[in-house]
Amino acid sequence: MRTVVVPALDTAWETRDVPEVTAGQVLVRVHASGICGTDVLITQGRLSFGAGFPMALGHEGAGEVVAVGDGVSSREVGDRVGIVTLQKACGVCAWCRRGEPLDFVTAANCESPVLTGMNVPGTHAGYVAVPAEATVPLPDGLSYEHAAPIMCVGYTAWAGLRRASPQPGDRVAVSGIGGLGHLAVQYAKSAGFTTIAVTRSPDKQELARELGADVVVSDGAQLREAGTPTCC
Repeated sequence: MRTVVVPALDTAWETRDVPEVTAGQVLVRVHASGICGTDVLITQGRLSFGAGFPMALGHEGAGEVVAVGDGVSSREVGDRVGIVTLQKACGVCAWCRRGEPLDFVTAANCESPVLTGMNVPGTHAGYVAVPAEATVPLPDGLSYEHAAPIMCVGYTAWAGLRRASPQPGDRVAVSGIGGLGHLAVQYAKSAGFTTIAVTRSPDKQELARELGADVVVSDGAQLREAGTPTCC
């Protein structure tokens, strides 16, 4: 079993052996692992989550459970799963005591979060051992390649929409139709909201329409003309 590791600050990545599954964990054979800008920032030392080097990166992973550790009853060998970025919040800091959802806002505010590929081994690997509760089942019709980025950018976009708490009939604006925004447009539209896409790029404007945006605007003035949105 091999995993991609950053051996030291601002150095080339290497491949190394990974540990076996332990109690409470599942061993996942990784079929897809997206590369996020966060991986580059960690490698360069521009972003740190409290872990030292060497470190196995990757927090957009999906694969198949090939072994389960002692005490695991929620997953079985053969399960198709995604591996979430925020494995666990500390549960005791001031932020956690607010009872906030386990999303990326909590990952940024919790004093001691456990983050896949940021302070515990990540998914740029052939296999990775993670807590069973840090995995989510995947529908049979969803490919590993499409599922992997949902563990990061997809959930970030959904968390933003959820935290905005739009009500039936509200309008939702998505600013920037990139890696996050193109998913946010689809989520907002699928949830039944009038969806406004904000982008200056002509090619992104057409993409936003294809993804379901009801209105596409290029700046704040046009956005005001379209009506005040709820988020994001």
